[in-house]
Amino acid sequence: MDDRLTCLLCPVGCELEVQREGEALNVRGSQCDKGVGFAQDEVLHPKRNLATSIPARTEAGATGTLPARTEAGAAGTFPARGTAARMISVRLSDRVPRDAIFPILAEIAKLRPPLPVRRGQVLIADVLGTGVNVIATRTVE
Repeated sequence: MDDRLTCLLCPVGCELEVQREGEALNVRGSQCDKGVGFAQDEVLHPKRNLATSIPARTEAGATGTLPARTEAGAAGTFPARGTAARMISVRLSDRVPRDAIFPILAEIAKLRPPLPVRRGQVLIADVLGTGVNVIATRTVE
């Protein structure tokens, strides 16, 4: 079985051809040693990173309308006005196995953290036992 990959580990972006020979891989097209390791990881143990957004917990009965434009506050904080302003962007602290992406997304979808949320705040530690944290990527007050 042949796989064609583009190496992402340096700006060159080598086009790699990978052939499986039993348990071994034959990698061609790499201009440096990084490409061989990239191909082995990608073919045998693919991992991905993940970024998404979640809504913040709102007070009971609170309603909001989407403002025409949400102004950024001081130092990259976003005041909680309107629906879009109450969304919290999150990401994983490291890559996870590709087959864990959808179960992790399901766990993230359950989150409704109360405001304020600070940039870098861990919202789920060691999500699904992967050793990876779900962290906020911006401050929302």
